Amino acid sequence: DAYIDREKKGGDHSLSLAYVRATILDLRKKVDKQWVAWVEDQITWIRSNPGVPPNGKRAGVFASFSRFPSYLDHIIQCCKEGREDDYFPNLSNIKVVSYYLQKLAGALFASLHECAERETTDQQYGANVMRMENSYFFTQSIKQRGNEFTTLLQKQMTAASAICKQSTDAYLGWMIKREFKALHALFSNVSRIRRDVGDSDVPIHVPRNTFVKTLTKESSKEVMKEKIQIIYSRMEKHLSEGGGLLPVAWKALVKVLYEWFGRWEKLSIQCYKHVLDPSANDIVRIAKAASGSGSSAQQQQQQQQQHPQASPGNHPQQQYPGRPTESNNHPSAHRPQQRTPHAPSAVGAKKQSEAEF
Repeated sequence: DAYIDREKKGGDHSLSLAYVRATILDLRKKVDKQWVAWVEDQITWIRSNPGVPPNGKRAGVFASFSRFPSYLDHIIQCCKEGREDDYFPNLSNIKVVSYYLQKLAGALFASLHECAERETTDQQYGANVMRMENSYFFTQSIKQRGNEFTTLLQKQMTAASAICKQSTDAYLGWMIKREFKALHALFSNVSRIRRDVGDSDVPIHVPRNTFVKTLTKESSKEVMKEKIQIIYSRMEKHLSEGGGLLPVAWKALVKVLYEWFGRWEKLSIQCYKHVLDPSANDIVRIAKAASGSGSSAQQQQQQQQQHPQASPGNHPQQQYPGRPTESNNHPSAHRPQQRTPHAPSAVGAKKQSEAEF
């Protein structure tokens, strides 16, 4: 009634314009309401942690994380439909879209935290690996979609980067300690004693013969090559191919190896006047060679497989089976087709009991 010019100050034409405007606003409210309900369904699905193994091992990129970028593409396509080719919507200014996209992204990380912290998840490395892979996938997929989304999801991007760094540091430290257990114990003990008594008295507590004997047994060049190759093979098993994290994680591990062996080398010289062989620089060369040989073997294996199958927990980024064919600027106007027989339409469709994006 507020839009109807009953006194006809605007002429006879004003009544029809007011009716059209009121109808459009009412339609928009219905579309917003149904889209919001659909988003809430997706959040419920996300929090059900679909496809994540109970122990968390080799979970790869979660299905919910892998589909989120495709949904962002779908929203942009809907908003650009019928407009100029160079048009790009400012989603940050569309409050309902901005709020619920951030809510969806927040649900992803709530799900990730829940999976990583549950009692059945392996806490030695499984929890850190799932945090690494999914947070890395999120940041990279958002960055690939430009400044519009990095600005809109800045809070989630910052949190994802922090999660990725923290979990990567913990995972790499665990890997090195596991494979170089004797060396880590030796130098941790030397470092502790050195803090208590100083450099000159360290050999009293850890005799030079014992120190050199341990180094000879645990850190010869051949032993180091074998151990580093084992680390690379183990990392290949832990990280999914679809996550794309292996080269990045290995580069980070090489850096950590250089730092650790550099400190150990310094301790050895200061306390025992003994030069490590291989040196920290040699360790870097061995590690780089290990990744090269591992990659070549993996490529040969992939070429021999004519019909490769996806590994459990590895969810490549998926596109929606249905794409918009009509012009509408609201993201809910063209819903992605669901796995269930009846996909929800833009307005007036029956809400499904379980939806997936």
